Amino acid sequence: MNAITINTLPQEISLPTATPVLKPEVSNENFKDTLSKFVQSVNDLQTKAADTETSFLKGEITDVHQVMIAVEEASVAFELLMEIRNKLLDSYQQIIRMSV
Repeated sequence: MNAITINTLPQEISLPTATPVLKPEVSNENFKDTLSKFVQSVNDLQTKAADTETSFLKGEITDVHQVMIAVEEASVAFELLMEIRNKLLDSYQQIIRMSV
């Protein structure tokens, strides 16, 4: 059998290069403000969806796709908000159960 040496490998094969690690951006905004803004944006999406539905029922909007997109955006944002709430409650309950 022929011995395979590293020098006979094609030069096109090379090790993948590592991508540089990105440092997270530092924000002066606290968690409470971030969460409040998210809740407000979810509320705005819910209001927009309700207004779009009302406009559709009045006949001002004839594109049902526009209505469905607004409703789905509001629904997904609300589901995300509920999941965040559930995770926060789980974390709080774990902290309460910790013995000091």
